[in-house]
Amino acid sequence: MNPPKRKFAVLAGLSLILMAVLAGFAYGFVYSSLVFPEEAKRTLAAIQTSLGTFKAGIAAWVGILLLDILAAWALYKFLKEILQPLSFVTAAIRIFYSGILGVAIYHLFAVVPLSISDPSGILVLQELNAFESIWSAGLILFGFHLVGLGILCWKADSIPNFWGVLLIFAGICYTGVHLAKALFPDDQAQILQIEQILSLPMALAEIGLAVWLLWKGGKNSIKTQST
Repeated sequence: MNPPKRKFAVLAGLSLILMAVLAGFAYGFVYSSLVFPEEAKRTLAAIQTSLGTFKAGIAAWVGILLLDILAAWALYKFLKEILQPLSFVTAAIRIFYSGILGVAIYHLFAVVPLSISDPSGILVLQELNAFESIWSAGLILFGFHLVGLGILCWKADSIPNFWGVLLIFAGICYTGVHLAKALFPDDQAQILQIEQILSLPMALAEIGLAVWLLWKGGKNSIKTQST
């Protein structure tokens, strides 16, 4: 066992698991239950009725942002001996994505005062749409992070190649789906259907890697790429 590697593996695994839990709450529960696309007054009424829940969702998003940065650093430390330049670039992409997510979260904060001062709900919905579009743009970049992570996992002797392949596939899916959202705004319904089909491998890639990191990460040496 390599104690430093084990430490970074556990830290990365815990960060990814906690992130998935917070995302399930922030987006899967809070956002999905309070935000109704193209229904400004209904959305406003839902947020006003459950403002505390909406604020808890924002807090969860901030937690996701911090965990993203922590995961980027821990994964870099765990994987840098495989191919240090690629590991660095992969981590930098995730941190840059985190910055984009931070800009998106700002628009959620803006919703709170508007829920009181905007009786029509139009401005509230505009801020929520801004959150969605900025976050979606960030996920185009996040897909490249997963591809880089997948390549690193593929090259590591101690990590099953399956996780590398799945991460690369998930990264392509993230980038492809969210790029399509940006380029084909009139085809959102069809893109959403495709996203729902791909959501399982997209989610399984990181969660599966997280479980492997907690279970076996750092217990065996990893291959160092020769230069």
